[in-house]
Amino acid sequence: MNYKEESATLFNDLGQWIEKNNVELIIGSSMGGFLGFHLGNSFNIPTLLFNPSLAPNEIAKPDVVHVSNNRVLHSIILGQHDDVVIPADTIHFLKDKNANFKYVFEDSGHRTSLNLFKIHFQKCVQPNRKDLR
Repeated sequence: MNYKEESATLFNDLGQWIEKNNVELIIGSSMGGFLGFHLGNSFNIPTLLFNPSLAPNEIAKPDVVHVSNNRVLHSIILGQHDDVVIPADTIHFLKDKNANFKYVFEDSGHRTSLNLFKIHFQKCVQPNRKDLR
């Protein structure tokens, strides 16, 4: 996705796609996590977000619809060494928005390895596992 060139229409385009398909989980990382969070809230779909760029920072973000929704569960994976999306800022943002979320810190930076993705995807789709806080 080109967040810069499509920033004005990206959220609506993805929303229209969601309305036409049976989406049960939204997964995103960084700016995709930003979009995923807001799409999840708008369409009542749980999310799995890796280092989501939620808190205000210098990074230009796509236009989104801000919906307050504390019914949707957001599973957040944070790299404790992330110097792009600061984990403490993300947690503060989520608490400030009264979001329904659980999170875990991983010994990683901003990039998510395929192995880490697989581990948390399995935990998310097998909800009887209580590995996230």
